[in-house]
Amino acid sequence: MKNISNTHWKFISKMMIVLILATVSSTMISKGNNEAKAISAIESSNNIIIPRPVSYEKGEGKFILTKDTSIYIKGNNEEETEEINKIAELIRGKLKSSTGFELNIIKSDNVPSGSIYLTTIGSEEAQGDEGYKIITTPENVKIIAYRPEGISRGVQTLRQLLLADIEKDTVVTDVEWSIPVSTINDKPEYGYRGLMIDVARHFFTVDEVKRQIDHASQYKINKVHLHLSDDQGWRLEIKKWPDLTNIGGSTEVGGGPGGYYTQEEFKDIVKYAAERYVEIIPEFDMPGHTNAALASYGFLNPDGKRKPLYTGTDVGFSSLMTHDEKTYEFIDDVIKEVSEISPSKYIHIGGDEADSTKKEDYDYFVGRVSKIVEKYGKTPIGWDPIDTSPEINSNVVLQNWKDSNEAAREKNMKMIISIAKKAYLDMKYNESTPYGLDWAGYIPVETAYKWDPTDYAPKELVLGIEAPLWTETISDTKAMDYMIYPRLLGHAEIGWTPKDARDWNEYKVRLEKQGERMKNQGINYYKDSSVWTSEKK
Repeated sequence: MKNISNTHWKFISKMMIVLILATVSSTMISKGNNEAKAISAIESSNNIIIPRPVSYEKGEGKFILTKDTSIYIKGNNEEETEEINKIAELIRGKLKSSTGFELNIIKSDNVPSGSIYLTTIGSEEAQGDEGYKIITTPENVKIIAYRPEGISRGVQTLRQLLLADIEKDTVVTDVEWSIPVSTINDKPEYGYRGLMIDVARHFFTVDEVKRQIDHASQYKINKVHLHLSDDQGWRLEIKKWPDLTNIGGSTEVGGGPGGYYTQEEFKDIVKYAAERYVEIIPEFDMPGHTNAALASYGFLNPDGKRKPLYTGTDVGFSSLMTHDEKTYEFIDDVIKEVSEISPSKYIHIGGDEADSTKKEDYDYFVGRVSKIVEKYGKTPIGWDPIDTSPEINSNVVLQNWKDSNEAAREKNMKMIISIAKKAYLDMKYNESTPYGLDWAGYIPVETAYKWDPTDYAPKELVLGIEAPLWTETISDTKAMDYMIYPRLLGHAEIGWTPKDARDWNEYKVRLEKQGERMKNQGINYYKDSSVWTSEKK
């Protein structure tokens, strides 16, 4: 090598630069071609829907919604017709806000031209509870589903087939409200697609929770898991133990006023969610994350005295007494009251970060509490490492937030996949994100989309996915919106759309189109520069 002349070195250097530039150029062209293909495919089909439907076939022409349009409804029986009527009332109210149209709802299967028809008649059992078919012609729009729940999911798709102005809350004039002629067949990949809201670290009102239910359900999220107790607050009234909320609900992170839901308010949230086919899942975290309860009642502590209220953000310092019968009598009272007002088949018993509880005591505790939940006809859910307890079996669902779940696999436990480094909504997008934490790493929008539950568990054990929002740093709806959106749309698609039908380059084109819809709904979403390329963050 020492004998190579300077001239030869210059020649070799130039050739290396040319090769590098050619490789980079080729990569950029390939990437650009992929994105161009994604844009072309979407533009040719008008399919900007999230989650992406299983199939979308574009036709010729359009259906035009007018002030004379009516919504026709018909079920297989009177009870089903009444259920469909409630769905029709919700979409009528939504459409009225922006169109100004007072659409009539008519119970009949004699559907004239110019109408929307919602029905379960002639449907296929293979669609399941949430599947649906939308057939749009220039004359009619027909949504057919095996169950009314499927009609509700189809109606959410129908919203996205209209202009983004449909999401405004004031009447929009000089607009043609048209739906492209098409046939959509659709059903979900997983039956559990969840959003968790931590209302314990910071409290959020009934209306604030309802707002998030509205926003999430439009993307076919069907579970909202409420984290109702933690060290910083107890948020649901338990009538036998009123100091849980009188004392335990009186503060939050940073020392704010806290708050709680009465049982009637909780039932109101449940009813509101059920009208949108969203299941509310209550959680009481045990045996750790329990300082709010320990501050409310002295008998839950070894010395018989109440703990001081806590408004910080540390974890792992609190624990219930795992071998005291008073503890289990208290828990039984809580589970009994909650099971009476919560129609969900699940009650979540926490189980994470119990660092102040010995392993053998933890194992005994979670096993015993799971049996209390089962006694009241509910299925227990627990965070890992609950699966490592010998007292836990396949009757319990694991919510998996770490990478490991070997014990759950061995026990054939169903799992909700909520891996922190992919699904946690409180993780920052990048170093400049004004809210959130970064202990699990940054989660940009692309990272939040490019994963699958089967990366972490066998498909036959996956119940579904859930995206948790922990609220140590989230104190208002502005911050909540920013951290949830747009990442929740990606999680919704992961839960709904088959893995082989998902592609980041194609998805981000559809996501960009959703920005105007979210803006029209007043959602303070994060404008990722890789998606909204013409806007600043």
